[in-house]
Amino acid sequence: MCGIVLLYGPRSGIRLAECLNRLQHRGPDDRETWIEGDLALGFSRLAINGVGPTGRQPHRYSDLVGVINGEIYNNRALVQEYDLTASASDTNVVLPLFDLHGPRMIDQLDGFYSGVLFRLGNREAICLRDHIGKKPLFIGRSQGELFIVSELKTLEDIDWFEPLPLGTSMVDLETGQVTQLAKHLPLQVQQGLVHIFENAVRKRMPRSDQPVGVFLSGGLDSSLIASFVSRLRDDATYFTLGDADSPDRQAVETVVTALRLKDVRILPLPSPELIPELVKSVVYATESFNPSIVSNGLATYLLAKAAHEAGIKVVLTGEGADELFGGYHLFCEEDPWREVRSRLIEDMQFTELRRLDMSCMAHSVEARCPFLDPGVHGFSDSLEFHEMYDSEENKVSLRRCFEGVLPPSVLHRRKTSFDVGSGIRGQIVQYLRRNGRSEREELRDMWREFFPHDASAPYFHAYPVFDTVIDRRGATHR
Repeated sequence: MCGIVLLYGPRSGIRLAECLNRLQHRGPDDRETWIEGDLALGFSRLAINGVGPTGRQPHRYSDLVGVINGEIYNNRALVQEYDLTASASDTNVVLPLFDLHGPRMIDQLDGFYSGVLFRLGNREAICLRDHIGKKPLFIGRSQGELFIVSELKTLEDIDWFEPLPLGTSMVDLETGQVTQLAKHLPLQVQQGLVHIFENAVRKRMPRSDQPVGVFLSGGLDSSLIASFVSRLRDDATYFTLGDADSPDRQAVETVVTALRLKDVRILPLPSPELIPELVKSVVYATESFNPSIVSNGLATYLLAKAAHEAGIKVVLTGEGADELFGGYHLFCEEDPWREVRSRLIEDMQFTELRRLDMSCMAHSVEARCPFLDPGVHGFSDSLEFHEMYDSEENKVSLRRCFEGVLPPSVLHRRKTSFDVGSGIRGQIVQYLRRNGRSEREELRDMWREFFPHDASAPYFHAYPVFDTVIDRRGATHR
């Protein structure tokens, strides 16, 4: 929901404004900087909570300075528990909590976030990232100066970079060395999934005076989101992509009727002549030339554009359910299903969450994911094979727990990729293969128009679990 830039070096103050300009899409509502000698910190803000000066960052507390990108859902409870100064800004609790608890303050936070903070006069930065990597944060060097940024497009020249680890880490600003100080502890849950999920949706809803959207594909995951959102807000807006004959459109019509959704906005597929520039825009937005990230990213990009044009800053989406509840495969018990699940979850920050965050933030839209709530994550970690898969279906636990919430045809709908269900993959595959080259080759050439970096770095192209399948894919599922 915001953009972070930290630069450390003799030209940091001079370069900061230019870097923030490249992150304007992440935070068009406000911009603030803090400069002390060779250290420059900047923040581009998408104002959702604490609109106006009350939410302005960088935050200051005692001798701490910091910026936080994200939302802390339990901020009011933390204010009461630790007798902190109340504020309209939910992220104001982070600095005083660090002052109280140090690196393990992440145990107190319920939300999604990335952030940087430091003590005045100290040349060590503390970096924070939530348990799933919902918000990006990178460290590296550019023109000899150290940087910590939300997106790599912030800088034209990069000597090296790496993602900062999840949890709490310390960065030596002189050397760039990263030391992990605290990892997130697994959450032990005692409640049932329906209760946990309902709470996960509720806490992600913006204030009643702020509009809210839902990206609805007619699949199990987004339809469950729509069901619970519709109970909480009668004025929610639902966005779906696809022409009348697309699988998603047909499923969405069933959901709309069953849930009696009111404001449903149908986006037709773009005309063929618009595809070249749209694909380039998504390559730039996601910083990727992976075909799956780009084609699914384009679907997300178009929905986020529609939400932005409707004046909506917050949307809820179904990301995370496939990774946590086994939605991509139909395994046998002797298969390495746990290993595959773990890898998919670990990679999310570079695959589906990267696609979601950057495609939405390109239009200054914040996507929130109830399935990635720590409680939902903890529940899914406890599931055994038979609660994930049976001989005919995956996501067994999800489908059983929410029996009766959705029509059977939606509750038991098979996994359909966003780009396939909407129909947009067919457009992209046809365009990228027009010259007899692979999708990846065509996308890499587009990527090189924007980024001078080493294209072999996995961050720019890899989707490890699925790359072999991606390179063999067609317009639809096989």
